[in-house]
Amino acid sequence: MRLRLVALFAVLVAAAAGVSVGIAATTTASSIPKLRGTIGPGYTISLQNAQGKAVKTLKHGKYTFTVRDKSNIHNFTLNGHGIQNKVISGTGFVGTKTVTVTLKTGSYRYYCTVHPFVSKTFKVS
Repeated sequence: MRLRLVALFAVLVAAAAGVSVGIAATTTASSIPKLRGTIGPGYTISLQNAQGKAVKTLKHGKYTFTVRDKSNIHNFTLNGHGIQNKVISGTGFVGTKTVTVTLKTGSYRYYCTVHPFVSKTFKVS
């Protein structure tokens, strides 16, 4: 009987540990850094960090991009190591789109494919 109680206690402890691991994973997912991008009006494009500063360099890892497209003649496209021309907001769209991507070490460019001169870059280390 005592052995069964010890075994049951061990199962309950293991189950509780599994629940806490699930909570930790949820907390980690919500801590993904957020970046804010804009395209338009006119021929402007930008990408800012949570402090509102222009993104020049980032550490490798996952990031959530929230892009506000203010003009239906543009799109916001990301290109870099492992990301080939990822269209975040498409031409003809006005509004906000959000995606999460994993950035690897290298150089990245965000731009409008319709107007390639509307373009900026950043590096990931």
